[in-house]
Amino acid sequence: MTTLEKYPLRFSTREALGALPWFDVDHGDLRLVDESVGPIIDVHTHYSLPAVRSAVDLHVATPDSNLLLGRCCTHHLDVYANQNFTPVELQALKRELVLGGILGRGKRLDHTVVNMARDMQSMGITHQVVLGIDMPVPTRHVAITLNTAKERADATAFGSIYPRRRNRRQHFEEQLHLGSLGVKIHPPNMLLPADDPRAMEIYRWCGEANIPVFWHCGPAGIEPRRGQECGQVRHYERPLAEYPKTTFILGHSGATQHREAIDLARRYANAYLDISCISLEQLRDVIAGVDHDRLLFGSDWPFYHPILPLAKVLIATEGHPALRRKILHDNAARLLERIGPS
Repeated sequence: MTTLEKYPLRFSTREALGALPWFDVDHGDLRLVDESVGPIIDVHTHYSLPAVRSAVDLHVATPDSNLLLGRCCTHHLDVYANQNFTPVELQALKRELVLGGILGRGKRLDHTVVNMARDMQSMGITHQVVLGIDMPVPTRHVAITLNTAKERADATAFGSIYPRRRNRRQHFEEQLHLGSLGVKIHPPNMLLPADDPRAMEIYRWCGEANIPVFWHCGPAGIEPRRGQECGQVRHYERPLAEYPKTTFILGHSGATQHREAIDLARRYANAYLDISCISLEQLRDVIAGVDHDRLLFGSDWPFYHPILPLAKVLIATEGHPALRRKILHDNAARLLERIGPS
């Protein structure tokens, strides 16, 4: 803890975060106990991540959500979230994402709807935006996400379209029919920059349909070199400029390039920033530099438990209840109301 901080920022385990004044631990389970906090909307979640062989029963409860940053890992608030992984844990994460994505096994078997709801409710989160992820390999992740979320009052689903698909317009229409209220585009995973002409076409359709684009924005520092190049924030300006009627959510606030994302949000009123994964210092920069009406709370579950970003928001907004409520609830509620079905 530095002399400038009222609270510790480094915790040896997830459970240790329960020592912060807003939380408690009950038989090993973390709980938000401060009744002045909430309700909360989490705009950045996923059901079990994409797999070629999808065999996950999303309606099963298991004892542990088995999140990718495990409960025994460090949970530091002063670093970008993926820097909490040790080198050994990071290698295990990459194996999990690749081999689990091929075989449909591993931790993703625990990333179910029921387990997500349990984790969200423990933190006072009453609604989640659940993002589908389309990939350049066969996967039913988007359809499963849309069909599953449609059954729940606590979820809003966004679809996803791999821009290189020849039949991407057909996929867009099908996802709208299934209830999609947004489109997730992940340039580093999809290995094409955000301003690729095929992606630009999708952004235009979203503006015409009055639904937002949710980007993974910025390099996270652990991708292959090509993925990091595709995530450079400079690639995100052209869509913001050319489609002012399309709302864009910059996931992770630009990640390791948050200052560049802040600059975009200053210049383009159609840019929202999702604060998932960024450090406390980055969050303070974002709050200082961006219209407070365009900041959104996100966790990136099942990578991280929502207590990790929530603790940062509570520290950064202490003494500013109106700002806290905007970030945790009101901005997202207003956005979802605007794009909701008529």
